[in-house]
Amino acid sequence: MAKTLRIGLIGAGGIAQPHMAAWQKCPDTKVVAITDISKKARQTTAESFDVPPDNLFEDYKQMLKKVELDAVDICTPNAVHKPPAIAAFRAGCHVLVEKPVATSARECEQMIEAGQEADRLLMVAQVMRYGRDAQIMKSWVDAGLVGDIYWARATYLRARGVPAWGSFIDNELSGGGPCYDIGVHVTVSAGTYLEIADKPSMMRHNPKKYTVPEDFAVALIRFANGATISLEASWALNVCSRDYTNLLATGTKGGIQRNPLTLVQEQGGMLTTTTPQITPWDEIEPFEEEIAAFAQAIRTGGPSPVPGEQALITQRILDGVYKSGQKGKEVKV
Repeated sequence: MAKTLRIGLIGAGGIAQPHMAAWQKCPDTKVVAITDISKKARQTTAESFDVPPDNLFEDYKQMLKKVELDAVDICTPNAVHKPPAIAAFRAGCHVLVEKPVATSARECEQMIEAGQEADRLLMVAQVMRYGRDAQIMKSWVDAGLVGDIYWARATYLRARGVPAWGSFIDNELSGGGPCYDIGVHVTVSAGTYLEIADKPSMMRHNPKKYTVPEDFAVALIRFANGATISLEASWALNVCSRDYTNLLATGTKGGIQRNPLTLVQEQGGMLTTTTPQITPWDEIEPFEEEIAAFAQAIRTGGPSPVPGEQALITQRILDGVYKSGQKGKEVKV
């Protein structure tokens, strides 16, 4: 019988809820302790998921000191990912941390270094990788059906979707706006705009509390090999659709897109489209897949399913987006 992995939750807010539900579904794992600066948040989550009341803490340092843990799951605001991660590594724990991993590349580097020194796993919770659509797209790429990818476009546009809960719009805690929330040798040419979200509108959030630097970001990211990525992310934008999310990539042999899930290729002298049939038994819950992958990596000795080194590349790009947007010119990363 496998040893039950003992998990500590750091941060019991909104994003912690699907994490907790996934841990409940993961065999031979149990969240045994919770820490959050909000007494109501930690007590409510503990009651919902049967965590002992004696193992609820306001300070994560006390939890790490008093409770024997194998791993921690960090669901705090972006700007406070690094301190609990490093403390957990020093306490001998593996670490799963919500995205973005940090608010600067240097913070990410420090987290990677701490994990290496402790010989513990660092996994970044990139949950979209575990959706069925993302797995199918990755399988097409791995099978060589797309060839060498030279252009990709990621679009995450909300017409009026500024978060009215949590710490998203507080720059001191989040470190950034929609570029961090829903949005690598490279250069970045970007524009960041704050035109709607800090003004009275039909939205539910309080515009006076909106302190993040942008409500819309657009960037062109150019890699050393000549490939480029177009990135567009908004919380507030005057567009027709309330929500528009898509990811597409084009290569020398084909192209793929997420919405609708499609593979495009040239066959028999014409362009053809392939759309997979996803049956009910093919559907998966991304958070459950993500948590299961983390637990499996701990049991088998790694490697991390989403290592910090990958997140560091992303973080350097995000740093470059904000730097370019502020300077109004292309910057090197």
